[in-house]
Amino acid sequence: MKMYKFGLVLLISFLVPGLFNIVWADGIQIGRTRIVYDARKKETALPLVNQDKELPWLIQSWVTQEDKKTAAPFIVTPPLFRLDPQKEQSLRIIWSGTSVPSDKESLFYLIVRTIPGSDKKNENENVLRIIYKTQLKLFYRPEGLLGTPDQACQNLHFARSGSQLQIKNESGYHLVFDSLYLGHSQQRKADIVAPKSTATLAVSDSSQQVSWRCITDYGNASPKYTAVVEQGSGTP
Repeated sequence: MKMYKFGLVLLISFLVPGLFNIVWADGIQIGRTRIVYDARKKETALPLVNQDKELPWLIQSWVTQEDKKTAAPFIVTPPLFRLDPQKEQSLRIIWSGTSVPSDKESLFYLIVRTIPGSDKKNENENVLRIIYKTQLKLFYRPEGLLGTPDQACQNLHFARSGSQLQIKNESGYHLVFDSLYLGHSQQRKADIVAPKSTATLAVSDSSQQVSWRCITDYGNASPKYTAVVEQGSGTP
């Protein structure tokens, strides 16, 4: 059996926006770009595959609060393990039962750190190894939310106040933009609108027509929706 070692040399972090159904951290394939934790279920799983043909990878995972620092009320098993070449392993993510709002989703982040192994016979050589730290949005979805995420996306309200575009989300779902256009101008800074809240975006385009797509639970783009921007000085 070959011997391998794991080293920490260079750390690269990825915040996954969710444009694809899988995430690549070099040799490790992560099966989803986002995780929706259904409160009706005891746990959810995230598949990982080591696509490397020769080297094992060391994988460490944990869940944080929205600040990406504070520990969140989830248990991830196994929290640290070795994944051999061409093998698959699923992370089990279990809610610990801490009280959260029951009328809207709560946002957390799953952190997956992947560290490539190196052949021990080369331990005296100067080999650069890269450690990948991938951050995936984890939405805790309580029971009984009204409507669906697609309906919530379609029902977003847009209003202009001076040079600010106000985006109001009246639903209990987090809505993440795949794209947002004001007229023909793409608003690349548009990101996420939290449940029952209004996000503000600085814009320079004077168009009154807005079009958008949201990212679905499966990491795909929703249908395209359009609306007329309301005019006013207050929140829509």
